[in-house]
Formats: sequence, C-alpha cells, structure tokens
Amino acid sequence: MLFRKSLIVFSVVLMSFLTSCTTRYQDMLRERDERIRELSGDVARLRGENDDLLRRGSQAPQQPAEGTGRQNQDPSLADQIKKEIGDGVDVWSKDGRIRIGVEDTVTFDSGSTTLKDSSSKVLRNIANVLNSKFAGRRFYVEGHTDSDPIQKTKDKYRDNRQLSSERADAVVRALARQGVPDEAMVVVGYGQYEPRDPKTKARNRRVEIVVGPSLRE
Repeated sequence: MLFRKSLIVFSVVLMSFLTSCTTRYQDMLRERDERIRELSGDVARLRGENDDLLRRGSQAPQQPAEGTGRQNQDPSLADQIKKEIGDGVDVWSKDGRIRIGVEDTVTFDSGSTTLKDSSSKVLRNIANVLNSKFAGRRFYVEGHTDSDPIQKTKDKYRDNRQLSSERADAVVRALARQGVPDEAMVVVGYGQYEPRDPKTKARNRRVEIVVGPSLRE
C-alpha cells in the first residue's frame, strides 16, 4: 500500500515536471519565432535601404577620383600646358598624373646645380601653370641624370643621386620665388635610376615636375 502511494506521488511529480518542461519549450519556440520575424523585418528594411542607395548612386553624376584630377577627363590638358609654357619642356600624362619635363639644356650646365639664365622664363611659366591649374595640390620635383660618372665636379657631389637632388632643390627654390607654395613641393633625386630613354643620354638629363594629389591627403 505504501509503495502504491509512493508511486502515485512520483507520477504526479513527474507529470508536473514534464508539463513544466513542455511549457518552457513552447515558450522558447515562441520566442524563437518572434526573433525570426524581427530579423526578417530588419533584413527586408536593410535590403530596401541598400536598393535605394544603389539607385541614387546610379543616378548621381560621376566624379573624377581624388588625385587623378582633370587630366583624366581632358586628354588635351597636356597639350594646353605645353603651349602655355613654351619651348624647352615636354608635358605628358603617366599613371593619371601630369608630368612636366624640363630639359637640362634649359636649366643646368654639365655637373652644375646653378640654374642658367635661360631657365627663368620657363620656370616662371611652369609656376603660373601650377598656381592656376593645380592650386592646392602637391608637386614632386624630380631630378634625373644620365649614367655617366661625375667628372668635373666629383669633389662637390659624391654621385649622380646627390647631383640630381641638388638640381631638383634648385628648381624648387626657383618655383617658390615665383609663388608656388614651398610646403607643396617635394624634392626627389633619382640620379641615373629612372632613365626616360636608355638609348639617348640627353633625354635622361632632366628635371620633372609631377602633379600629385591634394595637400589634404
């Protein structure tokens, strides 16, 4: 008799436990379903916002990438700059950047870093172009030489790289006197390591002014 009563009590407790577990499980299922509905609503809303952004982007006018500037939109810009500066320079676009190459016959005597008088007009015209067309940009002033070892002035310059750096610095100072912001210019000395024409030494002796990105970058 006692065993039977114990069995009945155990059964009641077990049923209560199972009922409690079933109720909790059903509650968890309801919470899961509600969370799924919420997430589904979020996904639908985000898809709508994304589609709206894509639609607006496709309708917006295309702008040139920062740093590439006008030259990618206007292929005639290099020719226009060449006309404004005049003889003694080459102007072209490479890697999306305008480059102005000044021949050493205009700027320096062999082995020298003193600018010739003949460079004044050319550098003045270059400064006018930089200030009017590329205000707010950075300018890399690159010195280049041929591969011949220094002879006449080897007591002053240890190698072609130093000579090219000194020449680039001389051009920077001249451009600064013409109003190009000194903080906008960077001196680069390549020496003989960036020849423009390996077969023609004269074309490798030059200074190039490269129009870079905005100073804000």
